[in-house]
Amino acid sequence: MAEKVKKLGLKRDYAKYLYFLDKDGNVCLKPKSGEGKTETVVEKAVDRDNQYLYFIDKEGDVSRSPRVSRGSKKKEAA
Repeated sequence: MAEKVKKLGLKRDYAKYLYFLDKDGNVCLKPKSGEGKTETVVEKAVDRDNQYLYFIDKEGDVSRSPRVSRGSKKKEAA
């Protein structure tokens, strides 16, 4: 289950742009065409924690959910 980290209420244009969080916690946008530079919309929106996956939810806010580590299952004894 995802938890809301910061309310931003971004109005987005999904037809033209991709919205994402970069490694520094900035909310950025980039044209879907691949042409053009990445623009920062909100600087330092969140302080990232590597145990969580951060994303922009339907309401235009920053949310996070716990990362699932696939290789950490314990081996069963035979």
